[in-house]
Amino acid sequence: MAGEFSDEHLLDEFVRTGSRGAFAELYYRYKDKAFNTAYRIVGDYEGALDVVHDVFLKVYVEAPGFLFKSSFSSWLYRIVVNRSLDEARRQKRRRRHISPDAVTDDVPSKRSDDSPDSAVLGREADGELAKAVSALSPKLKAVVTLRYFEGLSYEQIAEIINRPVGTVKSRLRRAHRKLGETLEAKGRKRGAEQKHGLLDVTGADA
Repeated sequence: MAGEFSDEHLLDEFVRTGSRGAFAELYYRYKDKAFNTAYRIVGDYEGALDVVHDVFLKVYVEAPGFLFKSSFSSWLYRIVVNRSLDEARRQKRRRRHISPDAVTDDVPSKRSDDSPDSAVLGREADGELAKAVSALSPKLKAVVTLRYFEGLSYEQIAEIINRPVGTVKSRLRRAHRKLGETLEAKGRKRGAEQKHGLLDVTGADA
């Protein structure tokens, strides 16, 4: 069964034979992760959908050039993060040209069919922590998302964003500081951080 094969096996199968089944398996394994990562960085539902569409189109087109020097997941996350940062910049430019009266809340509605992980996104949107994370810069949101929501190591994140591990830790420290300042101002810092695991800064100052 396809679920028994590694990502790399499926990618190789797709490249060698053009197997749509192999590509579909990769898509269904990662579409939710790609969407949730994109949404947390971009902060916009439709924008995140655009990112996911572009990401898997890029994977489809560029798969023959994948050299297997990194894992498929690292390659995919790298594409997701880069495309999400581009989308965040595009939306920032767009907002500059929109009347403030036309700006609406970017939090998606909570209908069950809104997203691959709508229940999780709905819970996050209700929390002070989600609001604090959404106020971070896209680059800081990227490392926070990869570290705490996707559970990746410093080394994996460094590979994905193509920066030294020291840069990853530095960005996480900045994110911790900004999140702490925001949550403390609301009197919610300690409870929110403990609940969501953001006190795990082991090695961040190394």
